[in-house]
Amino acid sequence: MRDGRNLRKHELIGLRIRIVESSDPSLMGLSGRIVDETKNMIRLDVNGNEKSVPKKAVKLRFDDYDVIIDGAKIAYRPEDRIKKVRS
Repeated sequence: MRDGRNLRKHELIGLRIRIVESSDPSLMGLSGRIVDETKNMIRLDVNGNEKSVPKKAVKLRFDDYDVIIDGAKIAYRPEDRIKKVRS
């Protein structure tokens, strides 16, 4: 298990996640690998299909880090997130 304390400041593409809380019931329990990220969305590869997930509507569990992050706290463009996010 890796240390996830500063995960919000790192590249997320390639990491495996599971949605543990969502305002959209159809997203609950969805899991997959992040293949792309924008300011407001995460694109997941879920069993070979891509699914768009709004960051502000979910809490994400990062499998390799065993940490849960509120998607609203990472709702920045990936290149800006490193500068804006505080631990």
